[in-house]
Amino acid sequence: MSELLTGLLPGPVAELYQRLLDAGQISLGDHPELDGSPELAELIAAGFARRRFVGTPSVVPVEPTIAVGQALIGVQRELLDRHRMVLRIREHMDVLQRSYATGTDNHDAGIRIYTDPAEIGALSVELCMSAEREFSNLETPHYRRPPDARSAKVPPAEVLARGVRFRNIYAKRVLDLPFAGEVVRACAEGGWQLRVIHDLPMKMVLVDDRAALLPLDPTGMEGAALVRSPVIVAALRMYFDLLWDRALPLAGGTDEGKFTPVQQKVLRLMIGGMTDSAIARHLDVSERTVRRHISAALDVVGVDNRITATAIIVRDGLLG
Repeated sequence: MSELLTGLLPGPVAELYQRLLDAGQISLGDHPELDGSPELAELIAAGFARRRFVGTPSVVPVEPTIAVGQALIGVQRELLDRHRMVLRIREHMDVLQRSYATGTDNHDAGIRIYTDPAEIGALSVELCMSAEREFSNLETPHYRRPPDARSAKVPPAEVLARGVRFRNIYAKRVLDLPFAGEVVRACAEGGWQLRVIHDLPMKMVLVDDRAALLPLDPTGMEGAALVRSPVIVAALRMYFDLLWDRALPLAGGTDEGKFTPVQQKVLRLMIGGMTDSAIARHLDVSERTVRRHISAALDVVGVDNRITATAIIVRDGLLG
């Protein structure tokens, strides 16, 4: 039991709770060393035990399902509070970034030109690493060299772990190129949401709502414009979203979809702090069914853990 409580109670406190569960209750008269001990005080404060004053003063355990459920709700609230704090920090960061952009040389119009291919490549990587919410890409069949699976743009794990959404739209002719299947599979397995459209006029990279990288030539490596103008970036974001709605999901991608009604019920209960077993009892289904619905919902969101999924669902209002 004490191992199961890792993260909710410190080791010595979890061991004391196990002693209480095994004994049913502990008399403080027989164990005066517990009265006033920090372990007991923390156990009571965490809601895992309570004092009993009728008869001989003693300590009794709170039922595990009740105690752990309350603790998980507290952890959930703490996560939501931290998420709100992150959002506030991001808002402040955007304000600081805009102040920096307006005060930097060559940023009067929010546009800067790059012509060095190495610098353009490094800038693309830097933009990807700095993404906080979404990294979007338009891909045309114009390359300096033929692509293969090794050239697939796989999102860095640390960026995916922040819950950043990666979306890519391919022009249809990209799929006719040699090794296209391998590149698409590598990108899909890496975490991209993939769609395909008949044709695209150019390549493009969008980072959140604060920057866009536009090519000055078909490949995008002979020259590129870094755009930070909020008005232009907002227009490009709207353009990308219009293309996304017209594009078709690409088989093998992690394209998002709507949650089924049952998944919505399971997710609401999960976000509310209920365990799989409690959700199963509430919905009158098996725990295996609950876990299957949660796993399918994680695939929809495009993440592999519940904490990140919860943050994205709450942030983006995916449950309405």
